[in-house]
Order: sequence, then structure tokens, then C-alpha cells
Amino acid sequence: MAQAAASTCEICIGGPGEHYCQQCNQLFCGSCKLSHLRANICKNHTFLSGPKKEDTLLCAEHEERCLSYCHDCDTPVCIVCSVEKHSRHLMKGLAETTLKFKSELFENIESKAGTTNFNLGKIEKDTKVYREKVKAVIKTITEEGKYWKQLIDKKVEALIKLVQDKEQKETQNMTAYSEVYKGVAENCQTWQNNIKKMETTADIILLNKLKQLKTDVDKFVLKQIPDAPSVSYKSKTPAGTEIDNLFGEIQFPIGKAVLKQTDNKQSAKY
Repeated sequence: MAQAAASTCEICIGGPGEHYCQQCNQLFCGSCKLSHLRANICKNHTFLSGPKKEDTLLCAEHEERCLSYCHDCDTPVCIVCSVEKHSRHLMKGLAETTLKFKSELFENIESKAGTTNFNLGKIEKDTKVYREKVKAVIKTITEEGKYWKQLIDKKVEALIKLVQDKEQKETQNMTAYSEVYKGVAENCQTWQNNIKKMETTADIILLNKLKQLKTDVDKFVLKQIPDAPSVSYKSKTPAGTEIDNLFGEIQFPIGKAVLKQTDNKQSAKY
């Protein structure tokens, strides 16, 4: 088990280890840092200020710096442990392993970010297309409804006109019969009045006048009036399926989730 090292300069072992060299994996005090950077081989090294205690690990058993990483055991090890306990294991430098792990993790995150951005764009585009389709479907249904409504209105107008035309014809016919019988009624009234006026006439003369009147009465033949006109309407209650057959069919295809796949490499443990 590795433990945190004390924050002291590892060069002079006296000053505070306030600067951590990322290339050498060592703590430096301010003075040793300046000397370190003056050397040509180290002039491009980079430092971190105030390293955390856990940034520098020592082997708990040997108090040696952990400079290697055992892949089989998935743990940092010092040089002594690498020989005594991990000699047959897959070993690599701790800095190299960390850098590779960081690179692969970044690549994995970048891949997921790319997939996410692609899917967000696709969702936005698909949503826009879907809404346009919804508008088109609603427009088609509305136009189809108007079409059938116009046909129904025309049919209603035609049925009403048929009834009204028939009414006019039958009414005219009944009026004609009524006028005929009104004339007959007037004649009957006249005949009745004439008979009353003949009450004082002598019988022989009265008989002749009555015979003449009978001749006039017999000339009028009463026609049988036609049956009273009638009209009715038998309503139909269409089934729901009949109404459905007037319209098209709305279809909602079952969508499939489609994600843009990118190379998501599984980060190996080091």
C-alpha cells in the first residue's frame, strides 16, 4: 500500500517541497527549482505549485517512490516491489501509464461528446420534420372534411328542394280541386234558392221547372277527390365504420432509435 510523502525538497532534503516537476516526478524547493531549470536537459520541464500530498506516493513497505505500475495487479509499485513481488507481471512506467490512461479517457469522452452532439442535432432536425408532417396531415384532414361537408350540404339542399317542389305541385293540384268544389257549392246554393222561390208556383209549372233544374244539376258530375298527399322521411343512422370509410387512415409508424455510433474504445486499466 502506497503512502503520501512529506512535502520536502527531494534534492536538498531541507527546503519545503513546494514545486513538483512533472517530468522528473520530484518535489523541489524554490532554489533547487531554479538550478534544475538552468540545466539544458531540464530547461523545458514543467512544474506544478503546491502539490497535493497524494500526488507523490511512497511504497508503504519500502518507503521508496512508486515509479512503476503493475497491470496485472492494477497498482503502483516501487522498484523493490517490482523485483520481489511483480517480476513476472506486466509492468510499465507510472508516468507513461498515467499519460496513456489520460489520453484514452479523453478520447472516450470526446467520442461520447461527438455522438451526443450528433444525436442532439438529429433530434432537433427530426422534431422539425415531424412537426411539418403533423401540419400537413392536419391540413389534409381539414380539406377532406370540408369536401365531405360540401357534398353533404349539397345533398341536404337537393332533398329539401325535392320536398318543396313536390309540395308546390301537390298544393296547386289540391287548390284546383278546391276551386271546382267551391263552384259546385255556389251552384248548389243557387239551386236551393231557386227551389224555395218556386213554392208558390202551380204544380204543373213547378214540375216543368224542377225537371229543367234537374237537367242542370245532372250536368255536374262530381269527380272523386284524390287521396291526400303525404310525405315522410326515414332517417338513417350510419355506423361508425361507414363514417370512417369516408376518410383516410392516420398512420403512426413505430420509430427505431438510431444513434450515430463512433469508436468508443474501452479504457483499459493500468
